[in-house]
Amino acid sequence: MARRSYDQFCGLAHALDVVGERWTLLIVRELMVSPKRYSDLAAALDGIGTSLLAARVKQLESEGVVRRRLLDPPVASVVYELTTRGHELARAMVPLALWGARHFMDAARAPEESFHAEWPLVFLADRLNGTTAANLNAEYEFHIDDSVARLRVRDGEVDVVMEKSATPADAVLRCASATAAALAGGRMTVADALTAGLIQAEGQPESLAELLELLNSQLLSLSSQV
Repeated sequence: MARRSYDQFCGLAHALDVVGERWTLLIVRELMVSPKRYSDLAAALDGIGTSLLAARVKQLESEGVVRRRLLDPPVASVVYELTTRGHELARAMVPLALWGARHFMDAARAPEESFHAEWPLVFLADRLNGTTAANLNAEYEFHIDDSVARLRVRDGEVDVVMEKSATPADAVLRCASATAAALAGGRMTVADALTAGLIQAEGQPESLAELLELLNSQLLSLSSQV
């Protein structure tokens, strides 16, 4: 499939030549969480269609945004991951996602809309890596609607973990996706959500205080950028 072009000598136009097609940025969002097999991408992006997914991934590979890697035995599976260029794009997507949360997610999630708890967390994790979380070592678990994901913080490195763990998390937060969208969009503070009972928090007191402070400071900072 030939890449369409705006034929404009403009940074935005050239960027949209690469990522302006439907589903492309959502593929990048999925790879922000972790490298994924083709089947994992297809499962996460319900509705894309096999041939269209293959075309989008191939284009991202050709543009140096995504690369393939063979996992070591005994797994020996091919996964797709972001390149350095891809991670730059992922960081550029954060303000766009926050803009969408602020202006177009002020209603409850529609029944036909899918949701995964890792989606809002990947933007937070990218923001936190190597900065605010430098002195933290903890696992924070988020239950958003019926989906669960964790933020794993180790010496400043923050990862999003999708699979459930038998090991108890240091702190756990529960909320609805509408609350998560309101927080991301700056329409509600963490303190307001706690007071209204829209967030239920539990865990080790010190870890819980660290998590709430982390969320409060980062959400305030992120919302100010939109």
